[in-house]
Amino acid sequence: MRQKFMAAGRLMTVSALMLFLGGCAWFNTSTSSGAGSSSAPATTTAAAAPSFYDFQDIPIPSELSLVTKESTVFQGGAVKGGMLTFKGRVEPSSVVNFFMVALARENWKHRGDIRYRKSVLLFEKPDRFCIISIRESTYHTYVELYVVPTATGTQSRILESGPRADTSSIKSKNLQ
Repeated sequence: MRQKFMAAGRLMTVSALMLFLGGCAWFNTSTSSGAGSSSAPATTTAAAAPSFYDFQDIPIPSELSLVTKESTVFQGGAVKGGMLTFKGRVEPSSVVNFFMVALARENWKHRGDIRYRKSVLLFEKPDRFCIISIRESTYHTYVELYVVPTATGTQSRILESGPRADTSSIKSKNLQ
């Protein structure tokens, strides 16, 4: 009888130890940006098929979900722009790498970036800009994607829609 209690005690001890060690592995959230540590999230992001939302030439990593309460899209005729906000549990560096590769495939030209604490990427097409802001919080990575028409793209669409009103005779008044 005593052997059964000892065997049960050992089994419970081993089980508790496995749960404890498994729990410690769950809390391992290393944020170093070394070459070895960033390869796993990038592989996961690259392997999953991207999603497309309001802009058909801007792929979004499938690990990110749209935050509709913080997103706005406007469209007037052929002009479409706005801001989409996404969040997910993914390394910011893998999101940066995703957009660098995915937008190049969609014929966006990379024009510049700011990296590390908060990353900002700038891309351009002949008729619009795409600005992507990536920041990390305690539990999530947030991505804000801005799409704005360029002056030449907007101007050509306005000219197609007809003549503009003459505003040269409008004078402003100073309120005192």
